[in-house]
Amino acid sequence: MLRDLRLPEPAPLRIVVAGEVILDRYVSGEVARVSPEAPIPVLRVQRREEKPGNAGFVMANLRALGARPVALSVVGNDRNGLKLREIFTDLGIDTRGLITDPNRTTIVKERMLGSVQSANRATQQLLRVDEEDAHPLTGASARILRSRIDRVLRTADAVLVCDINKGLLTPDLLRYLIDAARARSVPVIVDPRLSDDYTIYRGATAITPNRYETELATGMRLVDREAWGRASAKLLDDLDLKACLITLDRDGMYLAERDGARTYIPTAPRDVYDVTGAGDVVLTFFGFLTAAGMGFPAAAAIANLAAGIEVGHMGTEIISRDDLARAMQPVHRSYEAKILSIKELQATLARERRAGRSIVFTNGCFDLLHAGHLQILSFARAQGDVLVVGLNSDRSVREIKGPERPVYNASDRAHLLAALEMVNYVVVFDEPRAERIIRQVRPDVLIKGEDWRGKTVDGQEFVERHGGRVVLAPLLPGHSTSSTIARLAGRPS
Repeated sequence: MLRDLRLPEPAPLRIVVAGEVILDRYVSGEVARVSPEAPIPVLRVQRREEKPGNAGFVMANLRALGARPVALSVVGNDRNGLKLREIFTDLGIDTRGLITDPNRTTIVKERMLGSVQSANRATQQLLRVDEEDAHPLTGASARILRSRIDRVLRTADAVLVCDINKGLLTPDLLRYLIDAARARSVPVIVDPRLSDDYTIYRGATAITPNRYETELATGMRLVDREAWGRASAKLLDDLDLKACLITLDRDGMYLAERDGARTYIPTAPRDVYDVTGAGDVVLTFFGFLTAAGMGFPAAAAIANLAAGIEVGHMGTEIISRDDLARAMQPVHRSYEAKILSIKELQATLARERRAGRSIVFTNGCFDLLHAGHLQILSFARAQGDVLVVGLNSDRSVREIKGPERPVYNASDRAHLLAALEMVNYVVVFDEPRAERIIRQVRPDVLIKGEDWRGKTVDGQEFVERHGGRVVLAPLLPGHSTSSTIARLAGRPS
């Protein structure tokens, strides 16, 4: 299905996002020892990050897609609430529907992430600390938020409901929101709470429950495709929906539509690092794409792909249009997605680092790939989690090797490297020396050939100063591009 799909052009759709906004805080570092005070790991903090979570994460993803999200939520009159407002302002999110309740605490989820020493391997969540006030929104705050619904719906193209049942979306408020949207023919897509009563969502356009939520709401075990069909049909009928999209973790997704159409969307095999934010990503993409006029099956297929990208990250990561476009490429051309500009590469490596992966870098001309190149690249890949290859441009190869080189242009050389399984990313750089590109990549491990022993390696001082290391790779005797060219020309090598 994906090969026949195209992402719609960026559209400034005004999408109201209703639900709890959360400040996600990540405290990351190394675990090198156990505390002498108790049998617990000692986390040596290296980095702190603060991001918008839940409905806030949905809005951040919508902005990356080109939409104009409108917040319909509440924060407390505290530092964390001010921080969320600051983040939303920086992202260009409309906060006219975001109210401050002096009697509530802004919800914060603080996660402690630890990795094994300086290799940044085996990163995992050690502890989560939550601050929240989940009592139902009442009084003046409830009345103010209800009045904001009428204001934000006047120009809305869609409403996305992100319900985690923390007191904001009371049954009365949900009823008012859904009825008001339906009266204006504004679609409402709901990522529902964990509950045995989904009548609070009656009249919505579509819902996106996961397997466990669906089982609780319908009383059915979702053990096979037949059960998926029965459960989705029940939700369609009971709630007067146009579509029901059930997310089934390892089994993918199952879409049922009011007109009787049924679509099964298998998941693509992926390494799962963290499921945080996957449901929010499904709501974002399914809601945005249907609001943009895409049919439910196509929107669900792309949402499934986006969720697959999300679970490959540690913590929540915004999925950009470029991320999705690369993932949508046909499999036989997918290696082209490995070839990035330096700006794209830096953003990609930032995500890899947040997922706890170590970065390995090597560079060269790689003109006429041979067994010696493969040995170095295989060795390099074994030194960490992600291998980046810096490739000299045509101009810089001529400066290094002479006017007869390169044999193949940079585009051809980049595609050959990208097609190799051990290579994760390829970036072309224009300088004869690699010092600048190494500083831009900031690798944990820098690889050069054994023939550099005793010589000054470009970037070595920078890498070691930042806690990395330089490793010299063994060479395969008798293999070089120059000797290969000489043999082809009938000259002594």
